[in-house]
Amino acid sequence: MESQKPVLVIVPGAYHRPFHYRKIIDPLRAQGYEVLSFDLAVCGEDVDPELSFFDDAASIKEHLLPLLDEGKKAVIISHSYGSLPVTALVDGQTVAERAEKGFKGGIAAVINIAGFVFPIRGKSIFGNEQNPPPPPYQIWKDGIAHLQETAKSVFYSDLAPEEADDAWAHLHKKQTTKSFDTWPQCVESEYRCPKTYILCENDTAVPPMFQEQMAGLGGFDIVRVKSSHAPFWTIPEEVVAIVTKVAESVN
Repeated sequence: MESQKPVLVIVPGAYHRPFHYRKIIDPLRAQGYEVLSFDLAVCGEDVDPELSFFDDAASIKEHLLPLLDEGKKAVIISHSYGSLPVTALVDGQTVAERAEKGFKGGIAAVINIAGFVFPIRGKSIFGNEQNPPPPPYQIWKDGIAHLQETAKSVFYSDLAPEEADDAWAHLHKKQTTKSFDTWPQCVESEYRCPKTYILCENDTAVPPMFQEQMAGLGGFDIVRVKSSHAPFWTIPEEVVAIVTKVAESVN
């Protein structure tokens, strides 16, 4: 009997929405994969500034855990900021960890696209109690990180102007600052499942050298692509091929 395809869960980057990933979502669904992706809980015009990446993880778990309890496996695909809530999403939910508790299913693999890696539990990205400063394309005020239009050329440096405008128009423009400066209870080096890092060599948002350091810190297998911060938009066929390869390997 043919093995069941894993569920694919796409966790958006900061300010991004499922719309931005449609060029990989649609082809993956056409291949028979169940693909889940949701708006981030920490984004929105009237978002509660007290929400953190743990709230994003909790929101995703509401949809994912019933599927895991049915015995399904899942591959988690995060982009940029999305790697933060994944630390809380993966914790205790890998296939190996669930099996030890007598549960079926579980997270079978993680794919991190130009994202971040925490070195130590309960510490910042720096591995201490100091958070990184806001990037120059954000203004932080009253618990909200306001996205500035200068981010468009940073996120989408290799998109045609009309495509960059389309991507920009669909972004959230407000996200909680707490989502960026909360610290993890689980770190990527502890994930008990295969890990792949898609390193974007033309990225101007998260420098490639930093990405390489992050991937090494978390023990990820690195796949390099010639893309800006949005390979799911610029080279969707390559991203689909990477995701498919990982998904097929966990069956």
